[in-house]
Amino acid sequence: MPFMPSPASPAECPAHRARCARCARCARPALRLPLLALCLLLLPLVMSCSSPPKTGVYIDLASQPIFYMDDWVRRGNPQVSVRPATPPNRPLTALFVPFRVTQQMEKPGVVGLEVSRQIWQTWLSEKVFPVIEFAENATPYRRDLAMQMAALRGAQLLIGGYVTHYVNGGTSGDSKLSVSLEIWDVNTGQMIWAMGHAGVMEHQFTNDFILFSAKARKPTDPMWAVTQTVSWDMAQEIKLWIDPPAPKGLSKEPAF
Repeated sequence: MPFMPSPASPAECPAHRARCARCARCARPALRLPLLALCLLLLPLVMSCSSPPKTGVYIDLASQPIFYMDDWVRRGNPQVSVRPATPPNRPLTALFVPFRVTQQMEKPGVVGLEVSRQIWQTWLSEKVFPVIEFAENATPYRRDLAMQMAALRGAQLLIGGYVTHYVNGGTSGDSKLSVSLEIWDVNTGQMIWAMGHAGVMEHQFTNDFILFSAKARKPTDPMWAVTQTVSWDMAQEIKLWIDPPAPKGLSKEPAF
């Protein structure tokens, strides 16, 4: 049978092509409306965050848009109950001993050692003191024993403290940390710093809305992020004591 060409399909019809082009142009504003509504609905959510995390949006026209928000550590300011009245007049060396865990838990010594090590590492990276030795093999913080060790090692300051609350929720629960830190003058036996701080990273559930869904993304190790943040905040308090800001309008260096 000889080949017979089929009638022209609608796609081949010039009039239909013109109509399709007009339909595509009309559809573009319709696609923009849900995206505009998404941005307007998410704006109050982002603006309400006390410390806005990184955000991102995944949009697939075939499915519901997903708004991702990187979770962050919620905390206040460190609570300082004892601080020196004047900055030090010379560089200081310090001995850092493992914190004692006051909460009832399994293997408190391991938890205290890991939290203390991370605080010590953060303070090293922040260069809080020129020398900070970590007594990894020391017993959990006891002031009398730790002061003797610091004196034998020639340290001018003793850094110790307590882990008062510790919850490692991983990626599926809340992670919480509360610590109490003390710094002692080894020569005089006087406490010169007493500071408490706490942080929490809460588990955020997925929120489904009509036009989109919102999901929170946690780091792979939330407890590490909480401890790192708490350590950094406390380090800034000590650094302000060691190197206080110059009075407003004055230079820290003499003019002559």
